[in-house]
Amino acid sequence: MRIRDALHEGAAAGVDRLDAHLLLGHLLRQPRAWLLAHDEDELSAEVTTDWRGRLARRAAGEPLAYVLGEWSFRGMTLTVSPAVLVPRPETEVLVDWALECLAAAPSGDVVDLGTGSGAIALALAQAQPHAQVLATDTDARALAVAQANAAKLGLPLRFAQGDWWGAAQ
Repeated sequence: MRIRDALHEGAAAGVDRLDAHLLLGHLLRQPRAWLLAHDEDELSAEVTTDWRGRLARRAAGEPLAYVLGEWSFRGMTLTVSPAVLVPRPETEVLVDWALECLAAAPSGDVVDLGTGSGAIALALAQAQPHAQVLATDTDARALAVAQANAAKLGLPLRFAQGDWWGAAQ
């Protein structure tokens, strides 16, 4: 199967063109412009199988971030799964506000309640390396995603499982 054929499959399945490009580009580890310039290139059998499986998931309505298994937030590529919410662009505004508050805070301590993927805690730790950041969540699966993201990014966070403030004590 050629790249062009795969993208036609995506359209036939009802998947948005941009989503199809992002999905296939992710599988091939190539940017969207490369796909357009190489639309006659053949896909390997392995990539074709993976493409069709992921295309079916997206066509069924699964969020693109979950199909990809990752999502970008403030320049960080974070692992995501159905155990966590997908980091949203408007959450970056919250991080900006938190960074303003953190600049004026004497202790530099931060607690991220319900951390999910760890996006907020990780963004704060990345921007303010002096800050002591504790990320909490009630869900062990979500906490595992956040811990994996912190390890992948090499950011030193502390983690606790529990219900809101109870985990932070």
